Amino acid sequence: MSEIDVLIVPSLRTSAAKAAALLTNFDYDVILLNFPSNLQSLISEYVSGFVTFQNLQRKIKFMKLIPEPIASWLYLNEPILAALRKLRKSVKVYCYRDVDYHHMMTEASTKIARLTLKVSITNKVNVEEWIRILKEYCKPRIIAREAEFISLKAENKSACITSLSGWRMARHIRESGHKVKVRCVERLYCFKPLEILEALIEKEKITYNLAESLIRNHVEFIRNYVLTSRNPDEAYYLWLRKKRKIIR
Repeated sequence: MSEIDVLIVPSLRTSAAKAAALLTNFDYDVILLNFPSNLQSLISEYVSGFVTFQNLQRKIKFMKLIPEPIASWLYLNEPILAALRKLRKSVKVYCYRDVDYHHMMTEASTKIARLTLKVSITNKVNVEEWIRILKEYCKPRIIAREAEFISLKAENKSACITSLSGWRMARHIRESGHKVKVRCVERLYCFKPLEILEALIEKEKITYNLAESLIRNHVEFIRNYVLTSRNPDEAYYLWLRKKRKIIR
């Protein structure tokens, strides 16, 4: 039985930097990354020092190993990649994300972006279409399969990087007999409207009116913060600052 720290990392570069600090400060034997598994060989070469960061970036782009723009992927994951080069040589690093699932999530994000633009232009919300698309990448069987891989690769003291659905991943890993501790790298994290909608759909606790309200809040977040900010982190913290002022 291994001890596994499941680290929940929101989609922010600042959160990735906090996760990177934990990876370098704790003496882990195995690190499991939520990168698509087709990056495994390149990540292994990079960790071993055979590939530079610049070459890693070029190869990922040239080989088209991830569906989203390389710049967007690197923006979020560069702090983690930098930390990997600071680990002791004996640390084992694995990429556990199902490749097809990763592509599916990217496709869903593209569809949601189109729907967001549509609502912004027409001010009309097709709630059923939003829910259908978000349900498309809610795949419990894939999460269970990823958890099985994590359970097999974990040794002694391990760390597993996850998204906001880390609690669900942790539940599956525990079923394999490992000792699991879940922690979010952010002491206080305020879920964005779309993240709340996704969580409620997954738990089947969503109503039509609540879904429409969250969708409109998401469109407002994109229009007023994401499109007017230099990067996703700036958009999030500007939105959070405004939200706190309203609460006060």
